[in-house]
Amino acid sequence: MGFYRISKPCIAALIATIAIGYGSAEAEPLRGGDAFITAMQGNTLSGKAADGTQFKVFFLPGGGVTLQRNSREPEHGKWSADQAGDICVMWDKGVPADEGCFRIDLSGSKVTWSNKDLNHSGGLLGGVFPLDMKKAK
Repeated sequence: MGFYRISKPCIAALIATIAIGYGSAEAEPLRGGDAFITAMQGNTLSGKAADGTQFKVFFLPGGGVTLQRNSREPEHGKWSADQAGDICVMWDKGVPADEGCFRIDLSGSKVTWSNKDLNHSGGLLGGVFPLDMKKAK
């Protein structure tokens, strides 16, 4: 059995091919509360609103959700799964944020949430970042 000499460009092309294969994984729908909270637990969802505002969202098991825009004070609400498996978010009174029921899809660390009125995307940060969390009442 002989050894083959592989050039650096060939190795780079092989690595790029493997990376593209992993990166093009189809989005997995997160249907229902259990699948959703398993994906979100220990993660912070991060993104940018249409107006350029940076945001972080943290979902708690049991239905609590916290939103922080830029460096403003955290705002709170509740989440639940509807009969179709969509995730429904309702913010406390006075919180100017999108609410309603959304289809959630996960592809690697990219999360998309959409309904008939809007389509957003963000990413999971891979950890819990400081927010003023409180549990749903």
